[in-house]
Amino acid sequence: MAPTTGPRVGILCEQAGEALADRAARYGVADVLARVVAAASRGEVAEADLDLLDSAFARHGIDHLTRGHRSFEPWPGARKLVATGWECPTGACPRVATGEQPSCRLTGRPFRETRVEL
Repeated sequence: MAPTTGPRVGILCEQAGEALADRAARYGVADVLARVVAAASRGEVAEADLDLLDSAFARHGIDHLTRGHRSFEPWPGARKLVATGWECPTGACPRVATGEQPSCRLTGRPFRETRVEL
């Protein structure tokens, strides 16, 4: 299998099954999926066929069928970053602020401190 297509075939393999075959048929790419399956058994899947599958599924709202998904991973190591802000003292309005502590113009009460660990 070509090094560039191996990871994509692995992602497709994890999703393989009846539902994938049904959708491929509905989206008009059952023949492409069959080619990919046959080529995978030979160890030589063409990137163009994977691109065709990706495009067909993307047109129906399923992005990245054969590509890795982005995900959030925290940065390694200990971090203690805290952002401090101010919010409405009564919660009656959505006003928030940064910088120096403001006061509510209606009640005169100082805004409440809020902290968010990043």
